[in-house]
Amino acid sequence: MFNFLAKKFVKDYKNIDNPDVRLNLISLSSIMGIGMNILLFLSKIFLGIYTRSTAILNDAFNNLSDSVVSIMSLFGASFSKKPADEEHPFGHGRVEYIMALLVSIVIIYVGINLFINSAKSFNDPNPNGLSLLSFVILFAGILLKVYIYLLNTKLYRDLESDLNLGVLLDARNDIISTTAIILGVFLQRYVNFNLDAAMGVVVAFFVTKPGIDLFNETVRYLLGERIDEEIEKKISEILLSGDYIIGFHHLDIHQYGKGHIAGSCHVEVPGNLTVAELHKEIDRIEKKIRKETGVILTLHADPTYNIVD
Repeated sequence: MFNFLAKKFVKDYKNIDNPDVRLNLISLSSIMGIGMNILLFLSKIFLGIYTRSTAILNDAFNNLSDSVVSIMSLFGASFSKKPADEEHPFGHGRVEYIMALLVSIVIIYVGINLFINSAKSFNDPNPNGLSLLSFVILFAGILLKVYIYLLNTKLYRDLESDLNLGVLLDARNDIISTTAIILGVFLQRYVNFNLDAAMGVVVAFFVTKPGIDLFNETVRYLLGERIDEEIEKKISEILLSGDYIIGFHHLDIHQYGKGHIAGSCHVEVPGNLTVAELHKEIDRIEKKIRKETGVILTLHADPTYNIVD
């Protein structure tokens, strides 16, 4: 279904190296997530009220929070597409990280509240059993979450967006928690305590855990995590492959959103070359680095030696 919609609404949808295509695919997946999670929320809220199940009600509000997460992902993808301007010369790509951080906070907040509500319900009456219709609704919800998980796993692998990472982690844990709810309701007749409340606590854990993981992942990016060692090694090889560069220092690289990495570096070059000769070589190296690594690197020439004829 996603491929059909992508083909219909995203121009050149297979060209994922294009930043606009990448963000449009993230936006499309967010819109689909909103619709699916609202549908799950409405079905589970009525089911939870009917069965008096705290765990199912928790799961319903978890799906509602998933809708909020998808809305935030949609906003983040849309805003990060804004081009660079005078106040933001490197664009707005880091908005994606900020929204991913907010998404993680929402997930953690929802998880903590679900835990508190579940803990309070241990003394409540045991829930009613599941009817066939109730079971079908919950099982259909699991299948829908499996689809969301597989879709966002593929998108995360292709697009490397933390927004998709947050959604796939959340979907994975929704699958586990809803399965736990079904088992809890069926096993309730064999135990003497409120197993539904216990399953509500389990749901709360599986809601909170991915939020904490996403929070840690996003904070690393915002604090300025070191770039991939392979990229740094490739840049070093290209710098030293030049005709005149014998060394370099102060290699500073910053990530301004996925696919937008920029930085600067001081290179050691001859002091007796003409400006034109030096500019030609530096320009060639900068273009080669951008082509082979995607990094926009500005080189500063430090004359440290002279060429001897």
